[in-house]
Amino acid sequence: MRLKRINIINFKRFSNLTIEDIPQSAKLVILTGPNGSGKTCIFEAFNAWMSLYGYNRGITQEEYWSKSSDIFNKNEIWDNFDLKIKLEWYNNQDSQNLMGDVPKKKYFYIRTAYRFEPDFTLQSLKKVNNVLENLNRPNLLISTDTRVSDNYLRLAASGLSRVWSNDETERALSVGELQKQLIGEIKQSVENVFDDLKFEGLGNVLESGTFRFTKGDSKNFHYKNLSGGEKAAFDLLLDFIVKKTAFDNTVYCIDEPELHMHTRLQSKLLDEVFRLLPDNCQLWISTHSIGMVRKATELNKTNPGEVAFIDFHERDFDQDAILTPTQPNRLYCKNMFSTALDDLADLLAPEYLVFCEGKKLGDTTGSKPSFDVGVYKVIFSQRYPNAEFVPLGGTGEVKQNSELIITLLSKITPNVKCWSIYDRDDRAPHEIEELKTNQVYVLDRRDIESYLWDDEVLDKLCMKYGKPESIASVLAQKALLISELKIKNKPADDIKAISGKLYDFCKNELSLTGRGQNAEAFATDTLAKLITPDLQIYQELERAVMAPLLVKE
Repeated sequence: MRLKRINIINFKRFSNLTIEDIPQSAKLVILTGPNGSGKTCIFEAFNAWMSLYGYNRGITQEEYWSKSSDIFNKNEIWDNFDLKIKLEWYNNQDSQNLMGDVPKKKYFYIRTAYRFEPDFTLQSLKKVNNVLENLNRPNLLISTDTRVSDNYLRLAASGLSRVWSNDETERALSVGELQKQLIGEIKQSVENVFDDLKFEGLGNVLESGTFRFTKGDSKNFHYKNLSGGEKAAFDLLLDFIVKKTAFDNTVYCIDEPELHMHTRLQSKLLDEVFRLLPDNCQLWISTHSIGMVRKATELNKTNPGEVAFIDFHERDFDQDAILTPTQPNRLYCKNMFSTALDDLADLLAPEYLVFCEGKKLGDTTGSKPSFDVGVYKVIFSQRYPNAEFVPLGGTGEVKQNSELIITLLSKITPNVKCWSIYDRDDRAPHEIEELKTNQVYVLDRRDIESYLWDDEVLDKLCMKYGKPESIASVLAQKALLISELKIKNKPADDIKAISGKLYDFCKNELSLTGRGQNAEAFATDTLAKLITPDLQIYQELERAVMAPLLVKE
């Protein structure tokens, strides 16, 4: 069970959020972002979906679910619910065409951030319900989530039923063999995650029944004596192991799994849960934790394609928003460190600094960020994760400020390599060669728009949106707009001048919605993502922007 695409409309934090292009190979999906950015709202949407489709339950707190509590009405959430939360899975099914023989109650298994059961002792056993009923499932993601004692009862009841089973194979098991089958995996996982803690078992299930542990000279001690971090990690491990046999075709969701744990323990816990995850399942976690993200990055390297990172930093979810998986590059890590460490994040230094034109750092006039920097980051962040693009204003400011910054950096961080990139504009060849002597490189085309709206990119755009038959008309429209430039005595290579009209044409021709209010937004969020290393236009741009790194010794 793996998600392909999510669309959430007028629900909780989101006006119209789409998360798309989640790869089928993604076994782990990491949601990162600051408090209040909307990560938990994703899980709340899954939870609402399960309430309706998995358990056929209505929910009374409609105001909690509504995007606009001041104008909501009681039936708003449930009217056209299939249009508010749309889920697409990797079997060509949608929210309502539910998947074949997979029980609906298996689709999601969700843990809230309020996992806290500090102490329990059972004095008697009782019959347990079908685990798929998930009766102690929290109704909301703000609800307390206690599973430890329930899982204890399930293990104890399972052991008792197997002792008195009519199955000859079960009856032939020794006590030691039965205990190993019941709790062996839990013991091993506890050893994998903790350096000095050992899981001893269930103790006397009929008298003071609780989990027992050993640490150092403290033998067979009560569950309540674990530290907060130990309880938090044990809770997740235990619950996962007990439930994964039944929930074997499921999207697991854990809100802030790092709570109460130090960084190293967070990392080891994620590593173990990733190892335990059944092949047909997917694990989604929301986190602020550097330890979790660092381990996820390691898993991404050792298991290519199996980890997807969704970044909620600096997004306005009151507007239409589209998120796609990103790479854990320098910008992503910088945002994570900024969230986790605040001002200490500024201590991170890149390997490469590329100065370019655009609204310079510290300029508080207006809200529009540097267009060039945004485009370069999208195009080059995956291949050059340690490069930082810095806007310094107009060409004159780039020249003056970059020289000063390079001088300062040579004293503070001498290992950082710096250079500048200019638009070509109308520069002559001899001017370009002269600039190179000062570590200034110039695009081969007039400006970045010439690359973004290149024929190769437009071809790929039409293919991406399933309109190969539109390629010819899009390219013809571009040629027409260029010819009009000549009539107006404007440079024929000034693609920036026609980008607005060309965007309007593409939007109508390809039936695009929610892709940006203007040509610049569309270019940054859509076109730049299409310029990938396999394209000739990427290679041409790379030779200009990354020239100092491509020079042969």
